[in-house]
Amino acid sequence: MQNSFGSFLKQKRQEKNLTQKNLASMLFVSESAVSKWEKDVARPDIILIPKLSKILEVTEHELITASIDKNAREEKKQAKNWRTFSIGYDMFFYIIYTLALVTCFICNLAIDKTLSWFYVVLSALILAFTFTNLPKLIKRHRLVLLPLSMFLALCLLLGVCAIQTSGDWFLLSTLAVLFVLIVIFIPIYIAKYKVFEKIKKYNDFISVFIDFIMLNVLLIVIDFYTVINFYAVNHWYFNIALPITLCVFLLLNVFLCVRFLKTNKFIKTSVILFLINALYMLPSFIKVKNIKLQNEIDSLNIFKANFSYWQAEITLENNVHLIIFLTILLLALVFLLVGVILHRKKFKQNKNS
Repeated sequence: MQNSFGSFLKQKRQEKNLTQKNLASMLFVSESAVSKWEKDVARPDIILIPKLSKILEVTEHELITASIDKNAREEKKQAKNWRTFSIGYDMFFYIIYTLALVTCFICNLAIDKTLSWFYVVLSALILAFTFTNLPKLIKRHRLVLLPLSMFLALCLLLGVCAIQTSGDWFLLSTLAVLFVLIVIFIPIYIAKYKVFEKIKKYNDFISVFIDFIMLNVLLIVIDFYTVINFYAVNHWYFNIALPITLCVFLLLNVFLCVRFLKTNKFIKTSVILFLINALYMLPSFIKVKNIKLQNEIDSLNIFKANFSYWQAEITLENNVHLIIFLTILLLALVFLLVGVILHRKKFKQNKNS
């Protein structure tokens, strides 16, 4: 049963070991006024409610309703616990980072008489900071600023490591990281932000196109890197990488177009399976001058399969790939058959109705 205001006030006053006179003096009212409140003869003035609730350590809502709001108190307690944990979390990492920097700074100077590998530690801790503490500091545009901050911090670490090791792989590694970020975040940005509203319905195609361009830039850099650093005789990008990525790009776009077909899911699935088989057949038509590379490609050539001979390694691989090819082809035909049957059945139903 809910308490009256007077009984609630009296209970809380007694819990604080206050007399009516003590409470009256704290509120600058008469003792009789407090007595009238507790007898429900009168109510305190509205301007006294905030101070009265503070003295009794209850909320204004609890005082007015004459009841303890357990849910609100529990939420307040949890919020306080979370704030305590959050502050402790931040302080833990700040202390760990500071100790690591100071220790490495002193050790590097003491051992090498100069700062060298300390910069690697510094850049590594900056990268770690972007994962542990920075997300709480950024309040707006996190989806853009956080990945950008992490990318820049990682580039700093890669750059410092490249300088320390006298390596020339910085551009290659940076492009690889950028490629991964583009693959992950470009579709999200196009779908989320209003600035891309007009092209949002073409998100899949635009994302695949950007991925295709970025992948080819990365492959070109890798091609030149291998030629310069490993003294490769021929550039393989135009002979191998570009044809493969172009075919995959075109097939992926065909995949994406499948969803626009006005037919049932079985026929759509069969089309996708046929396209997968088209990808499976691609290595069978690739010819390169490099003998070792050509042997690797030939191991995927389904036209060189021979089920009467399973001893040679390449023939074995060809046989396995042909079996996979035929299995996918059979599934595609089954899905196509079921899809056509259902399509004809639906067509007849619509015609009869």
